[in-house]
Amino acid sequence: MFNRQKLLIQAIDYLSKKQGQLGKTYLIKTLFLLKQKFPTQVGYDFFPHKYGPFSQVVYEDLNVIENENIFKQADKQLTEEGKRLADSFKLEANIESELEQITTKFPTLTKIKSFVYENYPEYTKRSKEKTSAPKKEKGIYSIGYEGKTIDYFINQLIQNDISVLVDVRRNAFSMKKGFSKNQLKHHLEIAGIKYTHIPEFGIESEKRKNLDTMNDYKALFREYAKALPDKKEELGKLEQLGGQERIALMCFEADKNCCHRGVLSDFLQTGVVHI
Repeated sequence: MFNRQKLLIQAIDYLSKKQGQLGKTYLIKTLFLLKQKFPTQVGYDFFPHKYGPFSQVVYEDLNVIENENIFKQADKQLTEEGKRLADSFKLEANIESELEQITTKFPTLTKIKSFVYENYPEYTKRSKEKTSAPKKEKGIYSIGYEGKTIDYFINQLIQNDISVLVDVRRNAFSMKKGFSKNQLKHHLEIAGIKYTHIPEFGIESEKRKNLDTMNDYKALFREYAKALPDKKEELGKLEQLGGQERIALMCFEADKNCCHRGVLSDFLQTGVVHI
């Protein structure tokens, strides 16, 4: 069991004892505030959604602990086994103290939500309770998902007002949870971001082997750049998308200089912004 799941079980147990019945929205807001206070201890990331900060991973973990007979979502409480687990884990003193402060200061969902909305406005960009924001300029961005959780990744997209993610991997598969094509498309849809895959912009996996030095990368990318002018249909689609919406080219590498999306960005000559 991951440490974040242990914390989730402990938080559910604490809130249930303190407030009687657990609400998922209140739970999410509590975990969000804990994350702000203890960023290295809370293993969840958040992004703006309908009711402020949201985490898809929290919801996935709730399903996991329900399947393991630790939590009953219908009853919004831990099972007897879950309560025994929560007691055995024992909350760290600083986490317990912060939970006490949160629940005392914000005894209701309305109060905790008001506090979050007022103090973390960047997480309310998609809220149903806010007036619509002015339209952002269209354009092309780029982003890598290396070292990021799916929630952190989506938060970066939303903070940069990305409306369409363009996957430029040849093979849209990843060993990193949440970033294979169907999973990624599902997560993005929940966040209100469209997904499109243009595999023709990717590089065959065989050509990506044995890249040990920057000179290896440069040689590969010179070959890649030479082939780009022949991809007229795909380039036209990309430029059309960038002229209609704010889009982001996505691949794995965090550093665009080690990724073909950097070469593609330079070729487009449209002032691509790298997130």
